[in-house]
Amino acid sequence: MKQTSRDRSLGDGVYFAPHDYIGLGPRIIVFIIDSIVLVAMIWIAAFLWFNAIPDNAATFLFVAIALIWAYLVPLKRTDVRTLGYRTVGGKLVTLKGTRPSNLMLTFRTLLWMFGPCNFLLDLIWCGIDDDQQTMRDRYSNMCLVRFTAQPIGTGEIHLAYFNAFGYNLIYPRVVHPKAQTST
Repeated sequence: MKQTSRDRSLGDGVYFAPHDYIGLGPRIIVFIIDSIVLVAMIWIAAFLWFNAIPDNAATFLFVAIALIWAYLVPLKRTDVRTLGYRTVGGKLVTLKGTRPSNLMLTFRTLLWMFGPCNFLLDLIWCGIDDDQQTMRDRYSNMCLVRFTAQPIGTGEIHLAYFNAFGYNLIYPRVVHPKAQTST
């Protein structure tokens, strides 16, 4: 009898204890706090910009986008984190347990604007996901966990397939060893 081998091309990843994943309530708090910070930053920058350089709104748009990107992308990779992440005690990690790259964090941020992951759909998905992760997290191969969280084990990374909300969804996820034996 020919034995087939499992596809392990995605490698192994880490998983955390269920209480280490940041869920729906704290994510709403992060969204509110970071939105307030971004609005304040843009308002202060606009006040300073237009007092120093009047009639230059087109250039200010690029400054505003750069400020938003700097707050939402590189700051999330550091131990400083955004004010919202600091408040709830969260950090982003890749499926392998490392810090995400600026490129993947940019991709994760852009999914809200251009991808299937609008705010409401992200919240709904976070509420029904086993690990309390959003679609943006899943597509960008990341998890939002507590800052002090340590992986409790490793497992194979498999592609998960779902049909939901009119979408055919495929994303990588770490499969816990107990779940692998039952499939």
